[in-house]
Amino acid sequence: MKIHYYIKTFLFLVAVLAAYAVAAQPQINELLRLPAAGAKTLLNEGWYARRANEVRIDGNQLTASPFNTGGWMKARVPGTALTTLLENNLFPQPEYSMNNHLIPDIYETGKDFYTFWFVRPFRVEEIPAGSKVWLNFRGINYKADIFMNGKRLNTVTHEGMFLRKRFDITSGIRENQLNLLAVIVYPPDYVGNPNGGQGGDGQIARNVTMQFTPGWDWIQPVRDRNTGIWDEVSVTVTGAVRVQHPYIVTNVPGVRHPGEKQKDAFVRTSVEVENTSGEPQTGVLICETDGRRLTQPLTLSPGEKRQVSFKELAVKNPRLWWPNGIGEQPLYDLRISFETGGGVSDSRQLRYGIREITSEKCPVTGGRKFYVNGQPVYITGGNYIASDWLLRLSPERYRAEVRFHAEMNMRMIRVWGGALLERPEFYDACDEYGLLVFQDLWGSGDCNGAWLDPLKLESRERRMEYPDDHDLFIASVEDQVKMIRNHPSLCLWCGANEWPLAADIDERLKRDIFPRLDPERLFASYSTDTLFTRNTIGGVGDGPYGIQEPEWFFTFRSTPFNPEAGSVGSPEIESMREMMTGAELSQFPRMGRTRNPAWIYHKDLGYGNHLERYGPVNDIETYCKYAQAVNYDQYRSFMEGWASHLWEWYTGILVWKTQNPWTSLRGQMYDWFLDVNASLYGAKKGCEPLHPQYNPVTGQVELVNTALGAHDVEVRAQIYTLQGERLWEKSATTVAAPNSVVRLFKVAIPAQVEGVCFLKLSLSEAGKETPPNIYWLTTKEKDYSTLSQLPSTVPEASLSLTKQDGTYTGKVTMKAHDRISFFNRIKVFDRQTGKRILPVHYSDNYITLMPGDRQEIALEFTSPLPEERIEIAIDSWTAGRITLNR
Repeated sequence: MKIHYYIKTFLFLVAVLAAYAVAAQPQINELLRLPAAGAKTLLNEGWYARRANEVRIDGNQLTASPFNTGGWMKARVPGTALTTLLENNLFPQPEYSMNNHLIPDIYETGKDFYTFWFVRPFRVEEIPAGSKVWLNFRGINYKADIFMNGKRLNTVTHEGMFLRKRFDITSGIRENQLNLLAVIVYPPDYVGNPNGGQGGDGQIARNVTMQFTPGWDWIQPVRDRNTGIWDEVSVTVTGAVRVQHPYIVTNVPGVRHPGEKQKDAFVRTSVEVENTSGEPQTGVLICETDGRRLTQPLTLSPGEKRQVSFKELAVKNPRLWWPNGIGEQPLYDLRISFETGGGVSDSRQLRYGIREITSEKCPVTGGRKFYVNGQPVYITGGNYIASDWLLRLSPERYRAEVRFHAEMNMRMIRVWGGALLERPEFYDACDEYGLLVFQDLWGSGDCNGAWLDPLKLESRERRMEYPDDHDLFIASVEDQVKMIRNHPSLCLWCGANEWPLAADIDERLKRDIFPRLDPERLFASYSTDTLFTRNTIGGVGDGPYGIQEPEWFFTFRSTPFNPEAGSVGSPEIESMREMMTGAELSQFPRMGRTRNPAWIYHKDLGYGNHLERYGPVNDIETYCKYAQAVNYDQYRSFMEGWASHLWEWYTGILVWKTQNPWTSLRGQMYDWFLDVNASLYGAKKGCEPLHPQYNPVTGQVELVNTALGAHDVEVRAQIYTLQGERLWEKSATTVAAPNSVVRLFKVAIPAQVEGVCFLKLSLSEAGKETPPNIYWLTTKEKDYSTLSQLPSTVPEASLSLTKQDGTYTGKVTMKAHDRISFFNRIKVFDRQTGKRILPVHYSDNYITLMPGDRQEIALEFTSPLPEERIEIAIDSWTAGRITLNR
């Protein structure tokens, strides 16, 4: 092992020396334009990096000397040491095959290996008289010292991944001259042994940082533990008085209904103001929203910091914010500014939604029941780890991922505690798409002493005291709560995953932090807290996490609000080919055989015998084909089974998990490449707000309505043979009350059916029919192999596609004639390279059509490619690949 490590290290040093041998580049002469008060200028480009032990001078000398870029790498900021090394091609991409093995782990190398200097040269234009210039860091992991123009900016070394920092650089910045900013970033104090345990040996939890980086049962270790300037860096300008940490509370009394004229709602706003000067400051604090303007004259003593509250505003006929599938998500703008001497000293602008969230323990189920604007909301949702394991975050990626959740008809995202509190852009997207957020803090029972674990270095008792610095943890919580608390999507706070934080931290959160900073939201100590849910049958908590029979979801009585239960989720064949070598793919898991190491490395969960139920699995293409059919049926049954017992057993379910931040083979509706798989569309179908479904235990057709309106509908059930002959039909009309399950009639499979047949459930309201819910059932016990007898057929398909400002929108229309067209999957490619274009948002996919059925599918994606390079294709079980022509 050590020999292997030294070889890797030697190769790394050779690569570094080769990279540093490039000719010196000229110094940067970029002119940084200072922003107006309340705005910011990002310093997210133009950085250079070098390992700290190769820089023979200290930060004062480094930033006081002329900077020559020779020997320095271009750095990724926001980013980490490892992302910079990867972008300079010093290591292979760790998401592919077992390449992550080729990257030295910090536990073996020591922390110096990933301790880096990051340098940013810049120039600024004239600084307005009387202004103050601030340098802002939104996230550094883990410790850092910051220097500029020969001086150290921080008097105490920065520590903690989740703590923003701001520095007054007014006196040290040079107008129209080169400025040098340098940051030395140190890894976490306790990097942990990546020994295969959840969070490795648990030592990572002694820091205030993300816990999954030494590895988990769904991810490999992050080799540098994400050391770096991982979030944005910016410059802001203010006058003497700063405006900070606005807080908005909205109250919506009574029970409201979407789309109606509303009674008044109420908005309360407060803000912190600080006089950063040595002189008294007099001016006017102004709050502007919804065409209203509130003012408060204010005088601040030298150095005074004060919290100021504005009078409550009554909003007439408010545009209320509702969760996804319930109503719309309108947002209001708000601006708070301090004006003095005829100018703006500082301002803050934000968006908020008018809504009120309350909750109670449901007297019937014992689970937490949530109300939005007075209405009960049945919760469907998923667990979210992080957008990317190496923190290559972007607003665009956030929006795509949140939109996927909304497209699944989900209403909540749980941000899991072993990762991080996401960036504001994530919550912006949740606001816009109506996804409520169940927000964990930074802790998980796996590392924090929930149970005995031989892979952990220290005892349960010691681990229950993690992290080492409780004051730093509390300070980080206070800072991050202030950062995101105004988002209407933020529903509740949770201390940690499956186990409470250290007793004194938990107590301070309950008694001080949340009552003081965000008293309107629920706080639960941990995800299975009895405040939030309760263990019902035989001590059931969360889970399970493996593949289940469809009937199981309708019969097993789980926790009434289960914060995590999960299953399989292998991706499509194109993603598999970008994850592993051909040889590794050819050794796909087979029944009764040991799995290939690469599949184990990518955390394959296993499908049991579910794939073989469809027929022999002899190649990777067949493996992926059958896996998608199982994925669809698994997650549709998952969501339907829970909804079948709406308000009877359950108040909600959060899937473990909807995504993976790396190339994992389990628990995902879309993969790391942002390609969707059939799990997403099975879940989407099962989570429809108004949904006809088949209960495989009772044999009944049920109608589930998780929305707020009553619906007068007709539900029709039809049985088809593989040849497309309709053998049986029955229908019923009913009124589906809000938040209800109506049990309609039993399905009768005709005696002449042998093997697979199709059940089509159709719903029509006021003469308009929605896309059907189609099941493939079998009269042979768990044997779907007769699907191979489906006659070949090519659906009639057409495409319309337009492009505007780089975004393509289109519509695929498919129609089946006299045969069944089974499991049609639409994909988008670059015609020239054959590579996928990702992400793509489809209104539906994996579509099955009965004879005579016609369906339109909307799609949308962003691409710089010209139209002639776009290829849209359909892969089908009953046809070869179909390429659509515009």
